[in-house]
Amino acid sequence: MLTIPLRALKTLLLFVLIFSAVISCAAAENVYSLPVDFTPGIKPLPSNYLSETEYQDPSLHVTIETGRKDECDYWVARIKISHPSQLRTAAAAGFENDYTTKGTFIAKRQNAVLAINGDYYSYYQYGYILRQGKLFRDKLRAERDVLAIDEDGNFHILFTPDRNTMAPTLNGKKLINAFHFGPALVVDGEVGTLEASYWLAPESKRQRMCIAQTGELEYMALCCAGPLRGSQGMTLYQFADLAKELGARTAYNLDGGDSTMMIFNGQKINDKENKNTRDISDLIYFASAWDGK
Repeated sequence: MLTIPLRALKTLLLFVLIFSAVISCAAAENVYSLPVDFTPGIKPLPSNYLSETEYQDPSLHVTIETGRKDECDYWVARIKISHPSQLRTAAAAGFENDYTTKGTFIAKRQNAVLAINGDYYSYYQYGYILRQGKLFRDKLRAERDVLAIDEDGNFHILFTPDRNTMAPTLNGKKLINAFHFGPALVVDGEVGTLEASYWLAPESKRQRMCIAQTGELEYMALCCAGPLRGSQGMTLYQFADLAKELGARTAYNLDGGDSTMMIFNGQKINDKENKNTRDISDLIYFASAWDGK
């Protein structure tokens, strides 16, 4: 049996700690802030996809789980980024028009590690469409909650918004993205007031999608299956309860139905058997900010 002297063991452990710190510092030096525009993220290395449900590099960690509640399947992705610029948005062919295309095409073009459908801004003519720091549309409807994301990557829910409440900054922070769909599902860790009159049929069981903030630069994307293929779908109330249960601090409802799409490593991973997935106009996505050197 080999016996290592205590002094040698301590020296070896110290060397390992120093070496690990050097490697970590070197990796951190190659983590960047991405430009606040519509350029793609840094192309991720294939080796950083640790499995079909996990990705990790020094700037980004994504894990995906599946579950079932209220007789409905769901998918939840948890995302940790190193810089707010890694939470990004993209359109099929620019937010100036109403083009649509396959969500997987947009995700691959933008080098998205994880992507979800957005608010389908092109489906209607109203809305507050602020994307990557540029305002494309300012036609608010007061009955619609707005999700605003500031330069620090923090979520803010704006209730009954109007031209007096919408501004380029909020609490001294520049707004980078804003979505005009809703409603807010979770606010300050509690289920929001979901009005029965809200046009999205809150009491109907449907396929749904939401984006949530769970902590500082920590997010969650959550979607459920529709009322087919062994699932019942979820009411808006059930979906909000699930988002809270899974740790959402702030959660916001996005377009659902056949637009519901969660994409990982360029492939749709939710509700794969649904042949009715529609082309969409926009994505929310998370990109790597590490150049891999």
